[in-house]
Amino acid sequence: MEYGSLSMPPRVVLSANAVAVAAGVSKNWVYRAIDIGVLSEPCFAADVIVVKVYRVLSQFVWPDKPRQRSVKHDLDTWQIAALNAARDAVTDQRTTAETTLYVLPNAVHVVNSRLERAQLEASDPAGEEPAPLDAQMALRMPIGRWIDELPSVLAKTPKSAPRRGAAARRGASR
Repeated sequence: MEYGSLSMPPRVVLSANAVAVAAGVSKNWVYRAIDIGVLSEPCFAADVIVVKVYRVLSQFVWPDKPRQRSVKHDLDTWQIAALNAARDAVTDQRTTAETTLYVLPNAVHVVNSRLERAQLEASDPAGEEPAPLDAQMALRMPIGRWIDELPSVLAKTPKSAPRRGAAARRGASR
């Protein structure tokens, strides 16, 4: 595991299909993200991480803020903040494989090391001061690990979907 800044691939343009494949999600998630403005076309490497985070956040409901799943909802401020933090982490020089995104109902934290995670999660050694996360619900995502894996995932991912006409012609010639 590397403990410096991660090396990102050059700015590669990806199709919506390539983003979905690299993120391990259905193309529908990418198209939903584009429809509501989370992503724009063309897509890039950072969008793979954003879609992974978006998929989790769009389905997540805080226990004290129930909502109906059958009703279409706009993104809440906490979701937008988390998606922007995830996008920024992809190109942040401080990002490491240890980088973790903490999403709370009223805040977002990005920490880049185990020490920073411990400072966020643990009270002081004497136990006199509470930890910043004490008595709070938080969703924790290992975005540093996802970002670290991104270059190898993108190397195996087709950059665009096959054109329908070309696929139909190949199928007809068999």
